[in-house]
Amino acid sequence: MAHHCPSVVHSIGTVGFTAKLNVCDSYPSHSGVLKFGTVLVNEGGGYCPNTGIFTCPKDGLYHFTVHASVYGRGQCFIIKDGTKVVSLYHTTLPDKRSQVASVSSVIKLCTNEKVWVDIWGPGRNDIFATEDNDTVFVGMCLG
Repeated sequence: MAHHCPSVVHSIGTVGFTAKLNVCDSYPSHSGVLKFGTVLVNEGGGYCPNTGIFTCPKDGLYHFTVHASVYGRGQCFIIKDGTKVVSLYHTTLPDKRSQVASVSSVIKLCTNEKVWVDIWGPGRNDIFATEDNDTVFVGMCLG
C-alpha cells in the first residue's frame, strides 16, 4: 500500500507566459499596473490577467519582455516587487504613426516575488492594441 510522503515536493515544470493587451484597454488613462487581459500561454500558472501581475512559482532566472504598440508617446517599466528594473520611452510625435517599442531583462527571482508592467500615466499612455497589432508581456524561466 503506497502512502503520500509530505516531505516530497513535486517540482514545478516549465514556467512561461504570454499575455496580450485587450483592444478595449488601449490608451489607458491611469498610471500603475498595465493589465494584459488575454492570456495565450500560462504554464506554471504564474501570470494573473485580473491583476496584471506575475507571481514567481519557483526560484530561478527569468526573462521578461514587453512589446508595446505606440501611437504617439508611450512609456512603461518592468517592475520587480515595486522596484523598476528596466524601462522604455518611445515617441512618434509630431508625426504620430504606429511603431513597436520593446524592452527586456533577465531577472533573478525567488518564489512569490512579483513582476509586472507599470505605465507612466496620462501624456505617455499612447499604448494600444488592435485586432492585428498586439501589445504583449512575455515571461519565462530560463532554467
